[in-house]
Amino acid sequence: MNFNKRMTFIAFVFSLMVIFLVYPKSVSSEALNEYNITIDGNFDDWADKPKTDIFFDYNNGNDTKQGAFLSDGTFLYIYLDMDPYDKGHNYRFQGSGWTVQIGNNTTSLSFSVDGGIWSLQPGAKASISSVWAWSNNNPDQLFINQQLTDATGFVVTEKTSNGWAYRDRAEIRIPLADFINNPDIVQSMTVFDTDNMGQQKITITGADTGSNLIILSGFGLASVVVFRKVNQNRKKRLLS
Repeated sequence: MNFNKRMTFIAFVFSLMVIFLVYPKSVSSEALNEYNITIDGNFDDWADKPKTDIFFDYNNGNDTKQGAFLSDGTFLYIYLDMDPYDKGHNYRFQGSGWTVQIGNNTTSLSFSVDGGIWSLQPGAKASISSVWAWSNNNPDQLFINQQLTDATGFVVTEKTSNGWAYRDRAEIRIPLADFINNPDIVQSMTVFDTDNMGQQKITITGADTGSNLIILSGFGLASVVVFRKVNQNRKKRLLS
């Protein structure tokens, strides 16, 4: 094997090694994601996630809810606890009025519970049967208006300590590409439901999804330089 062929072979092998080591593996997002969240109606994996109290000032802390909102650049993860402090106010899961804002663009998300939330009894779990996104303010044509058929979620209910009120908790996972055009360009988004839940707005900063592409592009440029040098050396030998 001559010098040029050896260099070509080495560059090819090195290319394969970089692709296998750097390029993201195809893994089920249900089993593994950046936050180790599994959408199954078991909320233990939310215990260490940052949460925000959601309330209206006029309730004086008597009607406080709690939410966690995360994004790994591919999915939006939502956790809701309708009575985290066991107040017994019987405020059930709220699936309407949720807004996602990106820049000057907003879209509304609505979640429907299988069988309806009022039919959910203590100790029971119901799936989120339908998720819709619909935007009335979309100047940059950022959002897609449609039913999000790839969204998954569950609502679980239990009794509060007063013996009669219900406490609902929910977790939902929504693919960003189902309701956002070009989600890779989105740096942050704000989620809120100021009509029904409280005055708080939670801003999510998405994960950087472009680093692997940058690394691979850089390697591609290096490969071109290697081959160019090989060809230059070959030409020099032919002329000499």
